[in-house]
Parts: sequence; C-alpha cells; structure tokens
Amino acid sequence: MTETHAAPPPPEATQAGGTPPSRRPRWWMALLIGSLMLNLLFGGAALARFFIFHGPPGGMFAMSHLQLVPRPFFMDLEHQRREELLGVLHDFRDRFRSGQENSRKLAQTLADALAATPYDEAQVRSAVDGFAKNGSAMLDVASQAAMDFIARLTPEERGHLAQRIRERAAENGPE
Repeated sequence: MTETHAAPPPPEATQAGGTPPSRRPRWWMALLIGSLMLNLLFGGAALARFFIFHGPPGGMFAMSHLQLVPRPFFMDLEHQRREELLGVLHDFRDRFRSGQENSRKLAQTLADALAATPYDEAQVRSAVDGFAKNGSAMLDVASQAAMDFIARLTPEERGHLAQRIRERAAENGPE
C-alpha cells in the first residue's frame, strides 16, 4: 500500500500568529540601523555647529564683509570678543547690501544693453563702466571696514590675525 505523506506546511504558517516571516536578511536590518545612526550623527553635528557658533555657517561672517580676515581667526576668539568685533563689520552691512543691490541693477542694465536692437556699443560700455565703478566703491567700503576692524584689535590679536592670514595664504598658494 502506498503511504501518503502530508505536504509540509507552507513557510507562512510556521510563525506564530500566522504572519509570514520577514523575507529580508538580517544584514538588511543592520544596514538600516547603521544608516540611521550615521544620519543622526551628521544631523547632530550640524545642529551642534549651529548652536555653538550661534547661527548658520555663513551667518556669522560673510566673505563679502571683510575678505582680509580668515574665518578661523574669529573661531579662536572668546564669544564676547568675537561678537564685539563682528559688530564693527555689521555696522557696514547696509552699505555692502546697497552695493550688492546696485550690482544686480547694473547687471540687468548690461543685459538690456546687450539685447537691444540695434546694438549700441556706447550703451554697453556705459553699463560695464558703471559696474566697474560700483565694484570699486564696494572695495572702498571693504577697505574702510577692514581699517575700522583692525584699529580695534589688541597687539596680540593683530599678531594672531597675521598668523591666520599667512596660514590661509599658504593653503591657497600656487599649486
């Protein structure tokens, strides 16, 4: 007589509660946990930077304000002194913004002159000259900001600033 064997139960039925077992390998869960940990680490680092330096990276010192002072110089100062010196630069903020707005308007004037029909070289030249004069005026404001800033430094701070400028120059030197 032939014996009939019952077919083995389907894999879905082997888990308690009748739910099918996960088809993902265990390494997949470890990968997801590792990814979550890295995301939390980088997110925490970004938040720490924001709270430690009291604002987003560009908010404390924009390069357009004073390109002569490397950012690390500010990071080396105590918080109160840093805020005091940054106040000098913030006094020039409106003048910088005005110059930047004027640059945008002058760029638009140049674009209009380039697109004009018939082409008028004198109009283009005038727009380019206006842009150059505005750039020169912005450099004058930056120079005044630099001098006001430097005038408020102690002798030790001036020496430290000189060191940081040399370091940045060496980093950005010829390749």
